[in-house]
Amino acid sequence: MAKITTVRLLLAIAATKNWLLEQLDVNNTFLHGDLYEEVFMEVPKGVIPPKPSQVCKLRKSLYGLKQASRQWYEKLSTILIASGYTQSQSNLSLFTKQSATGAFTVILVYVDDMILTENDAQEIALVKSQLHHLFKIKDLGQLNFFSWIRSC
Repeated sequence: MAKITTVRLLLAIAATKNWLLEQLDVNNTFLHGDLYEEVFMEVPKGVIPPKPSQVCKLRKSLYGLKQASRQWYEKLSTILIASGYTQSQSNLSLFTKQSATGAFTVILVYVDDMILTENDAQEIALVKSQLHHLFKIKDLGQLNFFSWIRSC
């Protein structure tokens, strides 16, 4: 989870440098996580199992699982790092990327919300498109409200 100090600092830098500030929301966040351990659940009501006392083995994370938020974050961070982002050592929810064209991108993750800031409008559209393709992102447009912090 993003530290409030990091959020404030990112907003201040973006305002000073006149960078675009966008907000994204991930749909069904915790359903994106992959499970690596065996997790079983009772057969849901209304479903008749072929054999009595049969259970379901989960392949994907579900809301309510203890592992759900950890598995979602692991998947997101793995994808961002593979895409060339560097994860901050002081705040693990902060990812930065410097491209060969000089574009500098910052993604700050707060549960299922993301602040995306960049000095290049074309690059910001590309990043949004890539994230939407992977996770079905809701583009909330220009940042006006983030959790309980209001900008401008």
